[in-house]
Amino acid sequence: MPTSKNKPKHKQAHDAVNTPPSRNPELMRRMYSLLVKCREAQCGAEATVVGSLMGLLPEDSLTISHAGNLAGIVFGMKAPEILDLAPLDAKSREIGAAEQIAIAAGYALDRSVHHKPGIVLAFAGEAAALTDARETLSFAATHRLPLVIVVQHNLAASKKSDAFADLTYEILGTGVAGMTVDGSDAMAVYRVTQEAMYRARHDGGPTLIECKVFRKAVAAVPTRLRAWVQGDAVEYMEKQLRARNFWQEKLRRP
Repeated sequence: MPTSKNKPKHKQAHDAVNTPPSRNPELMRRMYSLLVKCREAQCGAEATVVGSLMGLLPEDSLTISHAGNLAGIVFGMKAPEILDLAPLDAKSREIGAAEQIAIAAGYALDRSVHHKPGIVLAFAGEAAALTDARETLSFAATHRLPLVIVVQHNLAASKKSDAFADLTYEILGTGVAGMTVDGSDAMAVYRVTQEAMYRARHDGGPTLIECKVFRKAVAAVPTRLRAWVQGDAVEYMEKQLRARNFWQEKLRRP
């Protein structure tokens, strides 16, 4: 049973799930500011980073590769535990998405077994397939681990002749909830991640979120991909703020 100390946190999650960010001007402006800061710090995939990480609490854990100064940008003084999975040296290979998911599941299992508060969010980088993670995902679902997984599906690597399938199709049958979202829309990423976090905090089990992105240097999103990816995350958020009359000129940086 949650204590009175935990109730405000549960209320925060409940409010985030039930109140769309498009109705919260302060939240949207904060998102825009964080997107700009991430862009300046060259974090990459700004909307996916900001939208998925904003809902983490100090009691949570984040597994991510090449965290850099994300903690200071997104969380300030109330950062969760951040476990950087970047290689220790230049000669070591990068850890793949399936391996990152397995590591995060281990941390989530530890929380579950020892009844620790909080969840684990696995920011697992880019993935072209998730078949190698099926066993881990099935285990996480069976034990209802407090785990949220965010993967990026980079459509820039696709060919014109490719037929697009959601990565979440590959996890059908594992018992893990799957959601696909435009990874360049910070509000959309935030909304689905908040829903996943709410489930994880209330023993609803793990969720995998596929964020479709277009990561290619000096290139606009092709028309054929616009159904999946909006484009520039900062420009799109500014348009959303202006459309709702939430925009303030002080948000624009010189």
